[in-house]
Amino acid sequence: MNNLNGTWLKIKTGDDYCQPEFIEFSEDQIIHFELELKNGNKLSKVRTEWSEKLPESKYEFVNNNRIRIYRMGKTHTVLSETESIIKDTEFWTDYERIESTKTELEFNKIEKLEFNAEWNNEKIPLKFNVILDSPVIQESNKKMKRNGRKLVLENLQGTYFASIYDNDERKTLIGIKEIDLNKAILFGFPEKPYEIKAE
Repeated sequence: MNNLNGTWLKIKTGDDYCQPEFIEFSEDQIIHFELELKNGNKLSKVRTEWSEKLPESKYEFVNNNRIRIYRMGKTHTVLSETESIIKDTEFWTDYERIESTKTELEFNKIEKLEFNAEWNNEKIPLKFNVILDSPVIQESNKKMKRNGRKLVLENLQGTYFASIYDNDERKTLIGIKEIDLNKAILFGFPEKPYEIKAE
């Protein structure tokens, strides 16, 4: 039986530029949360003003820990300088339930580990607190007085996240389902496979 208990991470796609977000289901409401850094690496949820009525929402379970919520919006197609078409469109967003990371390792030990993963033919280095950008981009960032992209290990309610920061701003969360000295199972990806193994 599918249930709505717990805290759910909004799964970002390549088209999403918003801050990481979570939802929780309470009685007949879908409540939205943003994140703030509490202290050290601990995150806390901050309720936003946006909530939705669950009975009026269309949703389906993709699997036990992933839900897809459908919302209506507008698609604006520009045909020329003077002509465009606006039509009602149904969009969907996936959310994945977070669960405490399975590990026997202390935070400091996890932070020192290095893994490599692959998703959609893209290599993802899992290495914390180092700039991920190529030397060329790092040079360009210096000129523009920008800090580059890096992964920071953070924790929300016992779930570890590899948080991607760009110019000191948290952009994306990659959940860590389990981690030991040899591997990490990562979750929160927008397409199948929804979780990948880093070794």
